[in-house]
Amino acid sequence: MRISYKKYLKGFILIVLNFILFNMSFSQVVPVVNVSFDSCGIQDTGSLGATLEASGDIGCYCGLVGNSAEFDGIVDGLNFGYEVNPLFDTDFTIEFIILHTIILDLVDLLTYSNECLTDSFFTLQYIPTISDLRLIVKETETRLVQIDMNIDDSRCWHHVAIIRDGYNYYLMVDGVLSDPANAERLFTFPENNVLTVSNNFCTQENRGNHHRFKGFIDEFKIYNFALNILQLNRMALSADMIVNQDTTIFLGDGILIDMGPTCADYFSWTGKADMDDPESLTPYITPKETSVYNLYITMNGKTCSDSIKIYIQDPDELDCKNILLPNSFTPNDDGVNDTYGISNKFIVEDLKYFDIYDKWGTRVFRTTNINDSWDGSYNNENLNPDKFIYKISYVCKNKEYFSQGIINLLR
Repeated sequence: MRISYKKYLKGFILIVLNFILFNMSFSQVVPVVNVSFDSCGIQDTGSLGATLEASGDIGCYCGLVGNSAEFDGIVDGLNFGYEVNPLFDTDFTIEFIILHTIILDLVDLLTYSNECLTDSFFTLQYIPTISDLRLIVKETETRLVQIDMNIDDSRCWHHVAIIRDGYNYYLMVDGVLSDPANAERLFTFPENNVLTVSNNFCTQENRGNHHRFKGFIDEFKIYNFALNILQLNRMALSADMIVNQDTTIFLGDGILIDMGPTCADYFSWTGKADMDDPESLTPYITPKETSVYNLYITMNGKTCSDSIKIYIQDPDELDCKNILLPNSFTPNDDGVNDTYGISNKFIVEDLKYFDIYDKWGTRVFRTTNINDSWDGSYNNENLNPDKFIYKISYVCKNKEYFSQGIINLLR
């Protein structure tokens, strides 16, 4: 039998390439433009060192990471130097975090152009009447793409990204990625275009219904490649949000609230009677019955909200056979569904074992601690997306139970 070394070499190369690409998705990504506003100054600390020119008197305020920049909606704006322009002739990603505090007809957030209403530009606008962010990328009158994404106004801060990947443009808002808008070819832009924040040429000339942005911007970054959704989700923050998911506890037990970063000037809870300290953002809640607890946060006149539902289980009505394990999880370090574990741990008096096996029968995880969960790795290496099998043995009401099923590991 002849052995095809070319065939095996090709297979080996594919394995190596897949390994490299997989690890690139989770490697540290470095922006070429990085304007954090942390020192209450406006400076690019990225590798490009882009020049920045501010109009008005951009303020300094609390940010989700250090400080943020406060735009007054009247004269405040920001222009980037021409050195950023080559970034937009190929794949790129622009991302930032915003909190808007004004309701007008149309708000210009970000624009790359050289005059008002010209060809060969892109712009990101906020349309409050329909709570939409709108991305328009235009090369000529007949060659343009547009993406509209709804923005949840019950939230304060929003994570936003604009991505160009080949012929496709994407808009991402709060972890949701739009469908691709295909430009059918590579759009090119004039060399004298200027990237502006709240300062495009229409607002400078007071033309039409274009208004400057009033609110806060934090962590403004540009990358010279298209970030994938895993990398983007890693950077999203659970700002002004309750980190705990809806949960179930026994009657008489309680739960400590965990909060994401916030710049709240004022907040209030519903259901204060069940809290040890209703004046705290992280109270210990002991419900008397299944209840929803709403949190209202106000920041500089903007009010946002979040809630958590806590289900109460009567021990006398416990169904020991109903062990709850998700059918999938996404260990991508985005703070959501990153580990795999038992959802209703309260029914387990004693965990005999909780094992997870790959499809070849290798045990990749084992624990006897009810609070342990699997992070999708084996021998300190992240495993590829695949189906796995869980087996669990536990004691409930002094009787031993066994369950097994399928897990989908997604990346």
